Amino acid sequence: MSKNNIKVALLLIFVAFVGVSMKQAWEGKGIEPDNINPKFRPQDDFYNYVNQIWIGKNPIPATETSWGNFHVLQEKSQTALRKICEEMSSKKDAKVGTNEQLIGDFFAAGMDTVQIEKDKFAAVDTELKKISSLSDSKGITDMMSYLHSYQVGCGFGYFIMADMKNSTLNMPYVFQSGMGLPEKEYYQGDDMASIREEYKKHIAILFTLMGEDATVAQKHAEMAYNIEAKLADSSLSAVESRDLERIYNKKSVADLEKLVPNFEWKKYFAAMGTPTVTEVIVDNPAYLRQFSNLIKSESSEAWQAYFRWQFVHLIAAKMHKDVATENFRFWGTTLSGQTAEQPRWKRVMQSTEGALGDALGQLYVQRNFSEEAKGRVNTMVDNLIAAYAERIKTRDWMSAETKAKADEKLHKIMRKLAFPDKWRSYGGLKVDRKSYVRNFLNSNQFDCKWLIGKYGKPVDKTEWGMTPATINAYYNPSYNEIVFPAAIMQAPFFDPAADDAVNYGAMGAVIGHELTHGFDDQGSMFDGDGNMQNWWNDEDRSKFEAKTKMLTEQFNKFVVIDSTGLTVNGELTLGENIADLGGLTISYYAFQMAQQKNPQPKTIDGFTPNQRFFISWAQAWRNSQRPKSLVMMVKTNPHSPARFRVIGPLSNMKEFYEAFDVKAGDKMFRKEEERVAIW
Repeated sequence: MSKNNIKVALLLIFVAFVGVSMKQAWEGKGIEPDNINPKFRPQDDFYNYVNQIWIGKNPIPATETSWGNFHVLQEKSQTALRKICEEMSSKKDAKVGTNEQLIGDFFAAGMDTVQIEKDKFAAVDTELKKISSLSDSKGITDMMSYLHSYQVGCGFGYFIMADMKNSTLNMPYVFQSGMGLPEKEYYQGDDMASIREEYKKHIAILFTLMGEDATVAQKHAEMAYNIEAKLADSSLSAVESRDLERIYNKKSVADLEKLVPNFEWKKYFAAMGTPTVTEVIVDNPAYLRQFSNLIKSESSEAWQAYFRWQFVHLIAAKMHKDVATENFRFWGTTLSGQTAEQPRWKRVMQSTEGALGDALGQLYVQRNFSEEAKGRVNTMVDNLIAAYAERIKTRDWMSAETKAKADEKLHKIMRKLAFPDKWRSYGGLKVDRKSYVRNFLNSNQFDCKWLIGKYGKPVDKTEWGMTPATINAYYNPSYNEIVFPAAIMQAPFFDPAADDAVNYGAMGAVIGHELTHGFDDQGSMFDGDGNMQNWWNDEDRSKFEAKTKMLTEQFNKFVVIDSTGLTVNGELTLGENIADLGGLTISYYAFQMAQQKNPQPKTIDGFTPNQRFFISWAQAWRNSQRPKSLVMMVKTNPHSPARFRVIGPLSNMKEFYEAFDVKAGDKMFRKEEERVAIW
């Protein structure tokens, strides 16, 4: 139930978290010609042609795992949120239960390192004693429901969300969870052997910091790790988890009891607040079968160690210095290559937003949002949808029947811009200035109750999956919606001072990306009402899959790290690669339509409008990334590394070839029959 472990297979998110120095803020510049590097031919390496000079001038800070252009907005957003948090924390007499009190006390408690050092584990003594009381396998059901109420990611995950095949109905999902390392391969691959040893060492160190003798701590670390490793053996990989039909297994409670006979499901559901559950959707029956076997085969001491580890893993970053520092050593440095922690205010502010996102969002919007930006972005969405409709009509690989259904789905897509119409209430959440970790756990329990409380209620499609200050966007197939938080509606994505070419190359492509998620390999399995059902005829689907296979094979050949030969995982990144290619293509044609109404200058800074469009796309993705972070990204992230999000789509687009005179023999050139054109 951890917030970091909740399955979000249905939230196909366009991730844009790559940093930038504040001194490089756009200020209406649009394209920055001084950063164009003529040493690289655009026909050979468009990414470095646009970005190499900037990357060379902006090394990755010690506190980051990557550094690139999009982070200008994250820095701006975090600075704005910090101001709100600090202002609220100065109001020590705010009325209890108000957003101001909740934000101020949560942030103040997180910044109070004196109290945190004094408390150490005292604030979670009750939870640790509860875990230590486990005496046999019969107590595991009670322990799981107890820890899941705090969103501890142990054993399996339990979540309520829209039924993929009936989007009006909230259904319980039971899914694989409870493994600390990022992906199954980390437990099995030879190249991850050193990481596994460091991981076990990390667990043992935390056990010693909790008061265990070093020898006992090592023993318990092995026990906890072994349960995780055995769970990993039966888990689905990141690629396998993309198969939506595979992870949709509806079962009655009676069938679930047969599958997992060593767990008391009815008792668990009652403890979680859903006593009337009759059916659940399971992502991986083999995983649950293994979990059931481990209940009997592993000792109560081993389960104690596992549960204790999962709990301390959840809270470690909120604890005193020794624990938090060790937590960063492994997760930040060993796993990701980060050499210094972010300043405390950032970490506490991020935690505050995680707990009180809508409360902070309301204040953020009041102080930082432009209604003009919302209106203009809304117009861009209109233009992108119009361009998409025209593109659907011209697809020579689709029948008229499938085109009609695609157009129907396109015009049913809901849009959410800037912020929710209805803000979430935090009434009943207890937050004070006494304990940072206690506030965090209270928030987790509050969220768990809210999430589980959706069971038996109609799906509320007005809900948002992101906060207004988030630099991101997403498409949700069960809602058939595209969502753009307020914070993304500004430069470098959308710049009122820049020409249309720049805005369509960046924000337009983001909009197109999210629209295309409705028609990628996963999103295309859902109809216009958000239900997973086939609306294609067999021949059209076969042609679509032939095209996506070509794209997969292209990306499988992109080498990420030369020294190791690590390549992009084309299967894992397929949905995002389809969305990048489709989104950029659709935005290009929307831009052409916009030029008819608002003609652009023939050249600006020596570049034509079409050239500036493609430069804007590439410029948005300038980014450096640490090798360890790159490895983890390739193994776990559905997005391709930034370089390939530029050269991948462009090498398939005849429109790019025309803009920059790409010809046979150039490195960006693909033969016409080898290019992929889907949407």
